[in-house]
Amino acid sequence: MRANMTETKFLIYTVGAILLLMMVRIFLSQMYTIYDQKNYVGIHSLLEIVCIAISVTIFLYGLKKFGTTRSIRMLLLAFTFFVVGMFDLFHTLSFKGMPFFITASSVQKATWFWIIGRVIQSILMLSLILIPERKIKRDYRIVSLIVGFGLTSIIGYIILAFEKDLPLLVIEGKGTTLLKNGLEYGVSFILFISLTVSLYQYYLEKQNDNLYFALAFVFLLLTELIFTIYQSVFDLDNFLGHIYKVFGFYFILKGFYFTEFIHTNEQEVEQKSMSDYPGLFFRLEKQDNQYVCKAIDGELLQRICYHQEKVIGRPISEILPSADDSINNYCHLSKKLQEGFTFEMVFQDKELLISIRSSVDENGQEVILGTAIDLTGVFPRRVNPKQKRLDENINFKKVM
Repeated sequence: MRANMTETKFLIYTVGAILLLMMVRIFLSQMYTIYDQKNYVGIHSLLEIVCIAISVTIFLYGLKKFGTTRSIRMLLLAFTFFVVGMFDLFHTLSFKGMPFFITASSVQKATWFWIIGRVIQSILMLSLILIPERKIKRDYRIVSLIVGFGLTSIIGYIILAFEKDLPLLVIEGKGTTLLKNGLEYGVSFILFISLTVSLYQYYLEKQNDNLYFALAFVFLLLTELIFTIYQSVFDLDNFLGHIYKVFGFYFILKGFYFTEFIHTNEQEVEQKSMSDYPGLFFRLEKQDNQYVCKAIDGELLQRICYHQEKVIGRPISEILPSADDSINNYCHLSKKLQEGFTFEMVFQDKELLISIRSSVDENGQEVILGTAIDLTGVFPRRVNPKQKRLDENINFKKVM
């Protein structure tokens, strides 16, 4: 199964979003004949509730995923959308026309919550796609929640308590102020960098989640640009900006959650197919003078009555023992000569054909990759000529 985002769809969505914005601007006066500003408070609340719900979903997903992966990116993801969701909630409750929320609802209060939320969101999202993936040993989820709650509480208190002392961001009927536009353009610049980075990462990795992030940044960038041109918080431009924000959040959710879900399913399918492999395959790493099993699977594992979790971490000479310790000797030889070898051995009255070769894993660690096939009853018992020559001509003790 693959994620359904493609380069073509990315271009179609991007061009469509830009064309829609152009059409609204061109036919703005005509559209006002069917647009009723009296309904906007309810519509605004609905759109923001959708964004808050997405933020909560991503936040909970990040917390849960961090519990199993200890990924620093998952921790930052959870922190980001906890903070963003809180500021969006404050923005929604403070919007002009909403009921009393600690202080009377107003344009300035709601706009300050909006702009703070967007600044924090843009900075943290850029950090999220730039930070290298790594695991952290300690569980910082409680700490991140405390920091997030403290940050939103302090900033929220400042806006609520000193609303009248803060600079104006919007003048109803005239539009946004120079400060508001400057902040929005700053956020737009960060989003543009994020868009560029996402596309570059897609170019390097060809991962569909990078396309989802890039598309999210396209919609969020257009959102910020729209919020520099509206005349009133109730006008059509403001409405369109919130529509674009919903799409931006949706594609962030697609990038982090649904793509990861698809990858997980693919891994489960792959794991299932590995378990159905009629033979046995394994990966070994050298520890002291032994080659220890780090991964093993295959249908043969069940037939020789081994459980995967009990085998991993044990030397291969204990898993497939022989009187002359041949498999461990061949592993040493394969690593020394950087060649592959195929040989036969008898284990539990089974004639196994074993192939091994030296390789390097994704971390640069030298490993031995091997497979084993049960040939019992398939061919007459024979001696592998290559193995015979090696047994006669090579002193394994010298190799080790």
